[in-house]
Amino acid sequence: MFNVYLIQALEKIGLDGAGLDLAALLLTLLSVLILIGFSFYLSRQLLLPLLSRLIDHLEGDTLDATQDERPKLASHIAHLVPAILLINFVEFFFSSWHAWELWANKITWLYLYLFIGLTFTSLIDLLTAIYALKFQNSNLPYRVITQLVKLITFIVIGILSVSLLVGSSPAFLLSGLGALTAVLLLVFRDTLLGLVASVQVAANRMVAKGDWIEMPKYGANGNVIEVALTTVKVRNWDNTVTTFPTYALISDSFINWRAMQESGGRRIKRAIQLDIHTIRFVDDEELKKFKNNPFLSRFFEEQTYVDLNQADLTNSALFRAYIEWTLRQHPLINQNLMVMARQMQPTEVGLPIEVYCFSADKNWVNYERIQSDIFDRLLAVLPLFDLMAFQRLGNKGQVVG
Repeated sequence: MFNVYLIQALEKIGLDGAGLDLAALLLTLLSVLILIGFSFYLSRQLLLPLLSRLIDHLEGDTLDATQDERPKLASHIAHLVPAILLINFVEFFFSSWHAWELWANKITWLYLYLFIGLTFTSLIDLLTAIYALKFQNSNLPYRVITQLVKLITFIVIGILSVSLLVGSSPAFLLSGLGALTAVLLLVFRDTLLGLVASVQVAANRMVAKGDWIEMPKYGANGNVIEVALTTVKVRNWDNTVTTFPTYALISDSFINWRAMQESGGRRIKRAIQLDIHTIRFVDDEELKKFKNNPFLSRFFEEQTYVDLNQADLTNSALFRAYIEWTLRQHPLINQNLMVMARQMQPTEVGLPIEVYCFSADKNWVNYERIQSDIFDRLLAVLPLFDLMAFQRLGNKGQVVG
């Protein structure tokens, strides 16, 4: 063995006793460090470029999406070479020093365990980045799964490391964890709750990346950008990011607008408050005046929503019919869903006439524009039916609301 030849060489130069043993040990340690450094240098200079070229054998968007994960994986694999090499040479170097051999063996194995775990998790990160690119609309909670796999990996590495240090079987170590169950549950409370919540969220398709959700308790109102094992991140409409626990998705209420986005339209539900004092019956002369108005003539020619010959015809009934006729003519209102103009319960602020329909365009900006255009038109046409919208007056008669 190496130390035998080393001691013989030192004896030839005149060393003996304690000085011989100390010198042999120091030279052995120096040789081990040189071996580690040389093997690490070779792995970095030869193996690392080779691994990088193999891992870089990707194209287009995949290459860009994994620019952080690829070098990390190659670097961790390169670290395995010195550890594997040293494991095979521990006995060769330290056979004459049992204690040093024991600790060198343990340290080497710990180093190997660490980089096996890091290599495996880096590989998971690489595969996750590729999956996220290839399946951008996937409802599979892949981030939760990958975080769980990485957590289990490091738990296993930790158990193996502790069992190596104490010199006992991992099975014996696991058998003693029963007494620590309560502590482990406390330490990993959020992780365990997040795991259960993630399974339920994925199984019931409650939330997926890209969904628009509202969660007032946490101030979240925007698109989900990440559903992880312990946290959910939401990018709000003001570009702030709200983070809350994953288990809050099953313990608290929230609104998910995905169903609206997947449906045929986005609901418009808004009312105009009519001043009750302006509602009255319409006689033949007034009806003729309405029909002759250029803004209403087409409505009276095409409408079938109210009987113009009834004796108790009111201007509010004509206005409701006009609303429904307008909605039925609108090219951006989904006619396959509910279209309605209804009268609500009168209140101290007037008689609400509610518009209920669905915009075919679900984009927020376009939706607001369509809704505003409809109500601009309805408010502008009110005086043509001799109606007024209610406005509360102040003490001196000024309009205050």
